[in-house]
Amino acid sequence: MNILYDATPLLMRSAGVKNYHHALLRHLIPNSAPHQLQLFPFLPSLTANRNEQSNYPRLDTAVRLGGILASNYLALPLTQIAARNTDLFHVTPHLWRLPRRICLTAMIHDPTPVLMPECHTASNVRYFKRFLAKIAPHLDGILVPSHAVKQDLVQNTPVNERQVAVVPHGVDEDFFEATPAAIEMARHTYNLPSSYILTVGSLEPRKNLGTLIQAFQKLPGNLQRQYPLVITGASGWKNQAVYRLAARSPNVHLTGYVRRRLLPAVYHAASLFVFPSLYEGFGLPLLEAMAARLPVVASNRSAIPEVVGEAGLLVDPLDVEKMANAIERLLTHPDEAAVLGEAAHHQARQYTWKITAAATKAFFEAVYGRAGS
Repeated sequence: MNILYDATPLLMRSAGVKNYHHALLRHLIPNSAPHQLQLFPFLPSLTANRNEQSNYPRLDTAVRLGGILASNYLALPLTQIAARNTDLFHVTPHLWRLPRRICLTAMIHDPTPVLMPECHTASNVRYFKRFLAKIAPHLDGILVPSHAVKQDLVQNTPVNERQVAVVPHGVDEDFFEATPAAIEMARHTYNLPSSYILTVGSLEPRKNLGTLIQAFQKLPGNLQRQYPLVITGASGWKNQAVYRLAARSPNVHLTGYVRRRLLPAVYHAASLFVFPSLYEGFGLPLLEAMAARLPVVASNRSAIPEVVGEAGLLVDPLDVEKMANAIERLLTHPDEAAVLGEAAHHQARQYTWKITAAATKAFFEAVYGRAGS
């Protein structure tokens, strides 16, 4: 089977979605035999991942993104040309024009553009609705990262349940350990306190950081001073309230984007991880924190309970009091926190990119087998 994989997200500035595609391809490409796997749009190979910019040279990126835009708006046959001699094309919502007479699959990370449009830009909502209306009906199979996404997708969109397969994400091995030197470098680079509460994610409405800051501010003053709140992530949109709340508390620190090579050390230097998102299709930062043996307080919504299992405290993400109580409980009961940290570490070991790649390959084979029968 000849597989064409749409790697357009690797040409863009992105965090979670880009990390997913890059990590998956790192393990899928060398283990794709007996199949052949190529990267669209005409990418020669996989390069190092860079969240803040394209993974490819500027000119190569401009030419390829320009070609996709021209194909989308001018109906040029770019995908048809690229998919010659292709049996299965794994696409993303970036493509509006699909080739004919081949097997088509896609990954849907979460359905929040239709479930929670207020948490997305208008353009994101339009793109996703267009994908559901114009692309999804032509797909032979859809990957999702959790059972929660599958359920919400089937209940709230025209997607057929028989199309959908659940393949969870993995976690990179380097998140399980961090050297003292790396931790010291992270502390120096991002001015981290000696102990702290950590959350990781883009500053945007869905991450619910305002509620987290309010919960933190309800902690006793001595705990706020002993365990400042460190918010790590790139600046998103509609985040003015987060900046205002943070400015009012001397113990809330915004680091901005953290370089990937120092991110494991930032987790390992923390005392507690809090993940208050209103919705996650999976939640890679949560899994990374668990790999680092961090006790976890997390939202009880969407896919988060699937990932946490019994290895953390789950709370209503809109209940400030309950979130504050759960945080205080783990900060003041170190034995319980240590037990949950070990449980989190064990839970994270169940998720690897090797498993994700093998399951994705099996998904391609199953979908192609059904389409050809």
